[in-house]
Amino acid sequence: MRRALQNQGSVTLFLLIVSVLQSFDWADGFSTSASHDVSFTSTQKSPRKFTFLNVASVEKNIDDVSSQSSITPDMKAYSAGYSTAFDELPFQLCTPAKDSNNLPSDLIGTYFRSGPAMFSAGSLLPPKKSLTQPKLPPVPDGQDKDRMVQHPFDGDGAILGITFTGDGKAIARFRYVRTAAFTRERKKGKKLYEGMESTRIEGPTVANGQGNDYPVPLLKHHLLPGLNKLRKNTSNTRAIYWSKKLLTLWEGGLPYKLDALGLSTEGKSQLGGVMGETDSFSGKAVYDSNKDYMIFYSNKQDSKSSKFTLYQFNSKFRVASEVEYKLPGFALISDFAVTEKYAIVVQPPVATNGMQYMLSKDPVKSLKVEQNEALLHLMKRGSEDMKTISIPIDGISDANLHFCNAYDDEDGRVVFDVIRSDSRNIISSSKNSNVKSAWPWLSTIDEYENSCSQNSLWRYIVDVRSRNVKKECITNMQTYFGTINPAKSCKKHKYVYASVGTITDKASPPQGVVKINTETKESQTWYPKEYEFCGEPMFAPRKRVISDGQEEEIKEDSSKEDDGYILSVLFNGVKKESELIVFDASDIAQGPISRVSLGIAVPHGLHGCFASGEECNWSAEEIERRAKLSDKMESRGNTWNEVKSDFSGLGLRLDDFEEYFGDIL
Repeated sequence: MRRALQNQGSVTLFLLIVSVLQSFDWADGFSTSASHDVSFTSTQKSPRKFTFLNVASVEKNIDDVSSQSSITPDMKAYSAGYSTAFDELPFQLCTPAKDSNNLPSDLIGTYFRSGPAMFSAGSLLPPKKSLTQPKLPPVPDGQDKDRMVQHPFDGDGAILGITFTGDGKAIARFRYVRTAAFTRERKKGKKLYEGMESTRIEGPTVANGQGNDYPVPLLKHHLLPGLNKLRKNTSNTRAIYWSKKLLTLWEGGLPYKLDALGLSTEGKSQLGGVMGETDSFSGKAVYDSNKDYMIFYSNKQDSKSSKFTLYQFNSKFRVASEVEYKLPGFALISDFAVTEKYAIVVQPPVATNGMQYMLSKDPVKSLKVEQNEALLHLMKRGSEDMKTISIPIDGISDANLHFCNAYDDEDGRVVFDVIRSDSRNIISSSKNSNVKSAWPWLSTIDEYENSCSQNSLWRYIVDVRSRNVKKECITNMQTYFGTINPAKSCKKHKYVYASVGTITDKASPPQGVVKINTETKESQTWYPKEYEFCGEPMFAPRKRVISDGQEEEIKEDSSKEDDGYILSVLFNGVKKESELIVFDASDIAQGPISRVSLGIAVPHGLHGCFASGEECNWSAEEIERRAKLSDKMESRGNTWNEVKSDFSGLGLRLDDFEEYFGDIL
């Protein structure tokens, strides 16, 4: 009888707990209603309040400004670009093809680009003489479904480096970033991190059609913070070269530091002690050409509020300012922009399921992106002041904006150009219920149309004083990876360069390159063969040689914003090969002025940079020597045990904590 009463009491207690947990139902992360009196403060010594501001108008101009190509993309060839790179490229001396022009003599510096490259986990063999060999060998993509990632964005990151020395040749190398997660899976020969599996297998409709978007999804990582087996830092999103340091970034984890010559991984970086061991870091960096600063952010998310910290580093990679802002609700931030006065963040309307967030922190179960107004945060740089404005709804979501550039105009307004992701085609499609995220990805045009948002370039003009936000479509071409001349970063720009699809009214993969005049809305486009696909276009300035033989970058001239080169990596899906293509930035329509085979198939990448510093035109001998040293170190196992000065005093690198204790984290 007593035992029965005890059991009944246990059941009653269990039901009470469940009842309490269920009370944490979907709760609005924030409210954008103008009638609400809401204020938030930053964490500076003398915090000031900010309030939500009202907005008024939306203006559209969606006239197509450029005739599209009649090319129908070869989707099997495109899908082949999401294949694991089973080999690296330690060193390759490249020359232009016989039917191509020579590389320009005033193209000097190094191009770096990051991207996911391993989709079958643990599929890179270590050197033959390595002290540690994997328990299971690599397998071809698709052979073992348990080793395949569910979305290409979740693949391990690799970095491509191409150095131009002005002698008509290029030195290429391609290596994986040896993250802690990559190293663990490589040793065991299997997939160990499955935190995003349940989100990916839900298909394209997650988060209003943007959660599992291609090539960059809105939901990028598991919500459990710190070192654990659910959040995998792939370090695959962006390459940054600043103050003679090469970093690879990923939203949700610390950056990794690499050797710029040999591309060997030196370990996680806390940026000189600025970041904590378990802090999240941005997958985006913005260069301020006014002050010669590089700007990053960190975002500590929680269901009720989030802490957004803006870091400004000077040219010596020392902190110029560090300011923390409190954002309402769960701040799902993955991009930002900077003007001379402000840092700009757009926060999507997100509701959290309190019970699921507490128990699982699984993105698809814990978060719901709502079809409400997003919030535009204008953070005054170096100050705690912040203004928040509700962005008016116009039928297209503002949840997943990709910033090209921003600036303050002569009237004090904030202007920024973005690529907007319109996912209504995904939501409305009756076919998407049959679309599942599985390799080979996006192998038909129907699958692409039902899985990927339609992207277009827009301009937002924010009148801070009148609290008005105006939107205008610059072009409805299918645009991806919008970039500008870095000399115009945080300043008024005229041109945007982007990858472009070949179909106007439907989603199509990035294939060609476009130059868009944002003032006249005129554009120049170039398209390759139907089986060739271009990645992000990157601007590279010209250099000239002055009398004493020293190289000097050509000085900025407002009339010469397009005086330079555009670089892009072109993937040939038939030959399974990649080329570097070089355009004259002033005349994209004429096509590449030089094409250089890289000697390897580089998977579709994401974001990169061009380093034009004097130290970045390393000779072929220097790079080859460093590449051999990197291979030698890895064959001896040093890269798995070496103590780095960045993390002195503990006897272990941050990576080693995950390596030795990863199974119990």
